[in-house]
Order: sequence, then C-alpha cells, then structure tokens
Amino acid sequence: MMQYRKQILAAIFGLMLLFYGGDWLLKTVLRGPLQKRRSQTARLEKTIELREQQLANVRKAKQILAVWQSQSLPGNVEVARSLYRGWLLELVRHVDLAGHSVESGEPLRRKDRYWLLPFTVRGRGSLEQLTKFLFEFYRAPHLHQIGSIGITPSQNGEQLDLSFSIEALALPGADRTDRLASGSSNRLASASLEDYHVILQRNLFAVGGSLDAVEHTYLDGVVSAAGGRPQAWFGLRLSGEQRKLHEGEQLTVGGFTATIVEIAVEDHDVVLEADGQRWLLSLGENLTEAFALPPEF
Repeated sequence: MMQYRKQILAAIFGLMLLFYGGDWLLKTVLRGPLQKRRSQTARLEKTIELREQQLANVRKAKQILAVWQSQSLPGNVEVARSLYRGWLLELVRHVDLAGHSVESGEPLRRKDRYWLLPFTVRGRGSLEQLTKFLFEFYRAPHLHQIGSIGITPSQNGEQLDLSFSIEALALPGADRTDRLASGSSNRLASASLEDYHVILQRNLFAVGGSLDAVEHTYLDGVVSAAGGRPQAWFGLRLSGEQRKLHEGEQLTVGGFTATIVEIAVEDHDVVLEADGQRWLLSLGENLTEAFALPPEF
C-alpha cells in the first residue's frame, strides 16, 4: 500500500514537473525569441517610417526653399535695399498716403545664411487707403511681411496716422541680381480689391460708425466740483474725449441723448432720463449697462 502511494505521488510530481517545465520551455525557447523578433521588427518598421518622414520633410523643405528663392530680394544687400525701398515708395504714392516717408534700417545677418532688411513706412490716409495698401502689399510676390502696424485715428475717425514695420529677406541663391520678383502672390483669399470693401462698411475707428459709441461711453467719475455742485464725468473711449456734466445738462453720444437728472456723489452713480424713461448708471459702467428704474422712482 505504501509503495502504491509513493508511485502516485511520484506520478503527480512528474506531471507537475512536466507542466511547469513545459511552460518554462515554451516561454523561454519558443515565445521569448518570437517576442524578441517581433519587437525588433517593430523597431525597424518605426525607424524606416521615421527615415521616410525625414526624407519627405527634406523634399518639402527643398520645394519651399525654391519658392522662397524665387520671391527673395537680390542677394546683393545694397542692391536689394535700394530696389525694395523704391518699390515701397511707389506703393505709398499709388495708395496716395499723405505725408509719407519710407526709412530703411541697417540690414541684419541671420544665422550667416540670409539677410533681413527692416523698413518703416509712415503716412496718413483713410481706412480705404489702408485697405488698399495692405491688399497691394500682400499681393506682391516679394519675400516680405508686416511685423506691426500702428494706427492712430483722428477725432472723427476719418483719417488715420499709419506706421508700418516691415521686414524683407534676401536669400542666397536668388535667381535675380538687379531686379525684384515679378508677378503676384497667392497669399490673399481673393484677388479682387472690391471683395475687401466690406471692411469699409465697418469702420472700427469712427465714432458713431459701425461701432456703437454708446456702448463705449463710460461713467468714469462722480465728484463734487467747484461750489459744491456734483459733476458726472463721462469717458468716450472711441474718441478719447471726456465730458464733465452737471445735473440738468444733456449728454449726447452718436444718436443717443439723455438728460442728467440726478448725481449721487456718495453712491457713485447718476440717474439719466431719455425718451421718458429713467436709467440708473453706476461708476465704471457704460451707457448700455444702465438699469431701468420703475416709473414711481
């Protein structure tokens, strides 16, 4: 009986050894090398994909460089500087900016590969002239850009004092030595200036124009003026004007007119009356934020 039990235990042990040993053999001898081979294959495929992407980027970069060289100013910096400044002068004359000037800064060497030529254009004109200037500038085929625009509107917004900071590039390998690029670019969404006249219908710089002057008129202060009479200070943000009014005086902004009914210095607010309705306006609010008071107030 004891011998029989020993045989059974030996058989069970053998089965266990066979099971675990087989599993170890399967993982070590078969699955391990297979998994390793799969990992190597995945890494190789990733490397090939990366190399193909790098080659594609190089080809694309060469194509872009070829386009840039066709748009570049001539490689001779002084020639490029003179020709491009002359082109800017022609542009401002074509747009008819008043009191215009074109200044050229010192050329800057970038990464020992190309030259950056800075220019500043100043003048005075209308929104229509500004639109035309931008249209003609970006329609030109040159390798240039406007870095910044300074716009200072007159009091009525009809005329604008303009200042443009412009950068043009001269690349090595340009195919021209004595002239600028010809033709036109494809930077613009439309090739017709008339398509941009919609800008003129929304003059952002004119008080009482498409921007609501009422919305940009704020109660900036409520003070006791000379003689103890309270005074309300209104700031017209679009024109930069400030109006100081007493009770009984009228505030007119664009097509809106209201009478100053009451000025509460301690509460920092005023009561306006317009078209038979009274409105409470607090310090820091614009006219559109006034609160309608009930009739019994």
